[in-house]
Amino acid sequence: MNNIHEVLPWVVYLISFLLGSIPFGVIVARIFHVKDLRHKGSGNIGTTNVARVAGFWPAGFITFFLDMSKGMLSIVLAMPVGCNLLIRILGGTESDQFELSPVVIWAAGFFSVLGHCHSPWLHFRGGKGVATGFGVILTLSPVSALVGVCGFFMMFYHKRIVSLSSIAALILTGIVYLVIHPVGMHLWVGAALLLLILVRHEANIDALLENREEPFSI
Repeated sequence: MNNIHEVLPWVVYLISFLLGSIPFGVIVARIFHVKDLRHKGSGNIGTTNVARVAGFWPAGFITFFLDMSKGMLSIVLAMPVGCNLLIRILGGTESDQFELSPVVIWAAGFFSVLGHCHSPWLHFRGGKGVATGFGVILTLSPVSALVGVCGFFMMFYHKRIVSLSSIAALILTGIVYLVIHPVGMHLWVGAALLLLILVRHEANIDALLENREEPFSI
């Protein structure tokens, strides 16, 4: 049984990465008659580009929901209900209860976002991880996520720029999490997750600094 416990985190990481790597934006766009989303609009596979190319409702909304669900499911997989199901699949018994550490749980979320940003199905290219990261935070800390959503919509109301609103929401979410939750090693993984999403916005940050980022038309 100890061998299963030792390998379990890596199984969770692998499944989370593969789950995150599913390019739902490309799939949904194709359903709505966009042959290859990567050659339309900004070329990104996330909600914003799907909404630009195929409309927010329902294509953009479906993309956001599915990408968010990837992050949520990765966390559920690492929680007791998920990891004990995996133990059964790996040959354990119902009496073999096991709980993964907060670091491993956060890492599952990180690998889900990493899979979304660098999908092996798209030659290790992908989206920016906002919706998937939101699913991770929403599952781990609903209050932090909802405050971040408020920050997003407040910024979007004033600027109509999705990238700026997303960055503001990320920063606000991180601050709120630090205020309402205890400090621990898992925060390093959480910081890495937020940093990954910010790095994926590098081009947007450059455009914002040079006043080239275009507002989103509703």
